Amino acid sequence: MTRTSKIRRLPPELREQLHSMLDAGVPLEDITAHLKSMGADVSRSGLGRYKQQVDKVAARLRESRQMAEAIMDRMGADAATGTGGAALIQMLTTLTTDYMVRRIDNPDTEMEVDELRALSRAIKERAQAARATQDYDVKLREAVRAEAEADMKKALDAAVSQGGTASPDEIFERVRAIYRGEA
Repeated sequence: MTRTSKIRRLPPELREQLHSMLDAGVPLEDITAHLKSMGADVSRSGLGRYKQQVDKVAARLRESRQMAEAIMDRMGADAATGTGGAALIQMLTTLTTDYMVRRIDNPDTEMEVDELRALSRAIKERAQAARATQDYDVKLREAVRAEAEADMKKALDAAVSQGGTASPDEIFERVRAIYRGEA
């Protein structure tokens, strides 16, 4: 079993500062000097190893998010619904489980939850957009159907008012002609 590094044993507030400085691109020498001035017993080489690990995890998460986004783009607007949506949710579940297992194996492992959160938010937003599009399409079809039924009712009333005895086929042809504006 490997020992927990000095960097991972830093108090949470110092690790937050460390991560902020790493994100800002501060040189490792400056970060090391800052942490030492705060009383931390860290070395530049230890900090370098830690940064490599963090960069590796962040790169893997970025790749996973880009892959999910590429799949969603390739699948189109329906990517977050149906079987495509189920596949994306399964991918997110697998990624989350993978990180949780690593966390169990090594409780000091840094979790890049922001990346997972961003991926899940992208899937959720895509699903909401797809749902809104579906809702709009349903409402549009209902409005068109209602308008068509009203027009057909008017056409039927007009055909019946013309009177006479006609077969159902003749009545249908009259209704069709009235509906189309041909009569």
